[in-house]
Amino acid sequence: MIEAIDDALRAAAGALLAEDHPGSWPNPRRPAVSGAAGAVLALHTADRQRSAGLVAEGVAWLLAEQHEDGGWGTLQGLPSDFVATAMATAALHVAAPERAAEAVRRGRAWLADRGGVDGLDDAVMAQLTGLVLSVAGLHDADRVPRVPVEVLLLPAPLRRRLLSYLTPPFAALTFLQSRQRGHGRAARLLDRSARRALLPLLAAFHEQEGSVGSYGGDPWLSGLLCTALSRAGAAPELVDSSVRYLRMTAQPGGGWHLVHGVRRDRVEVTGMAFSVHALQRAGCGDRPGVLRARDWLRDCQQREPSEVYRSPAGAWTWTGRTGWPNGLETVLVLRVLANGPRDAESRRALRLGSAWLLAQQDRRGSWSTFVRDTLVPLDGPCPFITALAVELLHTGGLPLRHPRLRRALRWLRRHQAADGSFDARWHRGGVPATAAVAQSLTRIGLGADPVVGRARDWLLAAQLPDGSWSSGRGDPVGTPDETGHAVSALVACRQRAAAARGVRWLLAAQGADGRWEPGQTCIYVRDHVHYSDPLIAQGLATGALAAYRGSEA
Repeated sequence: MIEAIDDALRAAAGALLAEDHPGSWPNPRRPAVSGAAGAVLALHTADRQRSAGLVAEGVAWLLAEQHEDGGWGTLQGLPSDFVATAMATAALHVAAPERAAEAVRRGRAWLADRGGVDGLDDAVMAQLTGLVLSVAGLHDADRVPRVPVEVLLLPAPLRRRLLSYLTPPFAALTFLQSRQRGHGRAARLLDRSARRALLPLLAAFHEQEGSVGSYGGDPWLSGLLCTALSRAGAAPELVDSSVRYLRMTAQPGGGWHLVHGVRRDRVEVTGMAFSVHALQRAGCGDRPGVLRARDWLRDCQQREPSEVYRSPAGAWTWTGRTGWPNGLETVLVLRVLANGPRDAESRRALRLGSAWLLAQQDRRGSWSTFVRDTLVPLDGPCPFITALAVELLHTGGLPLRHPRLRRALRWLRRHQAADGSFDARWHRGGVPATAAVAQSLTRIGLGADPVVGRARDWLLAAQLPDGSWSSGRGDPVGTPDETGHAVSALVACRQRAAAARGVRWLLAAQGADGRWEPGQTCIYVRDHVHYSDPLIAQGLATGALAAYRGSEA
């Protein structure tokens, strides 16, 4: 099997390094229905005459992407989901009511068969889909759960903890609600106060991303905000900026991507960090393409504090140097820098990034994604980020007896599920976070800790009969992403038999081009929308093979 692994690693490295890039690698993601629908709705609303051609192409693309069941999936090829179907149905009805009449009818039937907006048990999802459909006249906005705009009038520290990175989508919902719902006198006064408080916040988020018109590097969210502001007649300069961003990020043939920075190649930090780390583990760290990629990642570090998140300099984002600073990308890039050559610039970036981690640790001992001590469930606290942060800070020189690490380890021990698993915030199921805890704690000498034993046992029990791993929550089909997480952890825990079965599955699943087909393992909207990422899958599968090969050597 070792010879087969060597062949697979050569093919995987060749796929990642096939082209000569100045540093960043393009992520070959499929166009996104949510992005196209958000862009079509926004451009038809805010830039109808000039963008008529782009809107027509987007309408044609959405029509071609509708599934036989009448719904749409978040990305090309993914199963239908409620959010994508609601967005596409609304956008088509607004932008092309006659041309898309049959597609809209089928989309509405798909939504109705699943209980419609009124059947959603998630208030935020009901607000989002209900208000968007109400823009198209396809739902009564007065039946949508009210958006609690009074949160915006709270003192800034509490408001930040309550909204965190959700401030831009909350703003979109607030402006949509102000137009779509009926209001009494008191509600109108409250809405006006909330909208006034929102405008400087939105301007700050806009500036955080370089004032390029995007929010989170996301055409869907940027389009949603553009539509909401345009319909409300608010912040015309922000509307114009988002129109420019959406026009620039339109793809040939009418699509838009799920995440798209302002550069043509759609570079993203996350997949890059997973892939570069895997190539380092595979012994390719000194290859020119890997070194350039490492330097590109290093130079994406933010050197200025963030106003919107009240965090110091030193973090990374998923969209390059401008964007939303967060713990996930920060630990992923710090791991790359810690495993590469320690030149002066890299040492400086490591010091600054480690200081950011220390400053962002929650009072409870964990790490959240965006805002320290957040109250937003999706933001944190996250055992995946926490485990990697502990490993990085310890290998960087912080002793395990240090109060910061003791608090983090205590938090992990207290928040392990009864079955031994952990759940990450941004990856589905139990495998990614459970594997991260088992692997990171073993690497720092805590392999005998009961928390590691329970995590290891859960991973062993979650392995599927064919040797792969899925979510560990009953999903019957394994993915390269989750199998890569589990194999790397079990190699660290010296569970060679189970790891070998996972390796054999990865070898069989690798394509002739050296790549793996990614699974729907990344979370876009928790419990509602998942997506796939080719570079993340490639990095996790390659890293797992490299870890097993290294243990054999």
